Amino acid sequence: MVFEPSKTIRILIVYYSRFGVIERLAECIAEGAREEERAEIDLLKVPDRPIEEPEPGSDETEMARHRAAILNRLTAADALIVGSPGYFGSMASPVKRLFEDCATASNPPITDRTRPWRHFRFHNKIGAAFTATGTPHGGNEQTLHSILTMFMHFGMIVVTPGQQQPILENETPVYGSTAISGAEGDRMPSPAEEDVARALGRRVAEITMSFKIGSAEWAGIQEKRRRAHARGSERPG
Repeated sequence: MVFEPSKTIRILIVYYSRFGVIERLAECIAEGAREEERAEIDLLKVPDRPIEEPEPGSDETEMARHRAAILNRLTAADALIVGSPGYFGSMASPVKRLFEDCATASNPPITDRTRPWRHFRFHNKIGAAFTATGTPHGGNEQTLHSILTMFMHFGMIVVTPGQQQPILENETPVYGSTAISGAEGDRMPSPAEEDVARALGRRVAEITMSFKIGSAEWAGIQEKRRRAHARGSERPG
């Protein structure tokens, strides 16, 4: 199997934004990811209402249909870039709830909801994170870690900006894209913060493309080995 040049990668940016700061970072990340011409970028805004809870005027059937549509968008993506404001040093509860609900969703239910990793829906996807808090020490790194830790439980492949040069002077965050949103939570990202977000989008797109090409090549190698082994087994002893 060889990855065809005409094929694309799918990157889904999942975010929860109350005052527009996280949404702006999501837009910048999308701008950076779109620099990879074979990348299809989709944005999913996380609602306050749990997806397991029917909206006013809808019923259980409509809720299940809506949940399935969101789950399909998540599972169809090659990479997930998840953004959330930092609340008490962690991702906002609507973000965590979305993944808990989607990771255990099935009809009929076949997975214990306390063990969402058993579905392996997100296994081997690329994952990156972004966040914003009100102050420089408001828990940005802890919030990023909460998202990245969730990725690791899902068996995803974590991508971060990493240390940038020059090490002691560069202010780029190591674990993901961040912004300081101010006391009211509505201070928009600075030009420097927007640039970091775009760089994260580019990096995720590049690594996702590399991983998909490599995965296709590896699958081809494995198939050749399987066929060779099968031919060897057919030979008379």
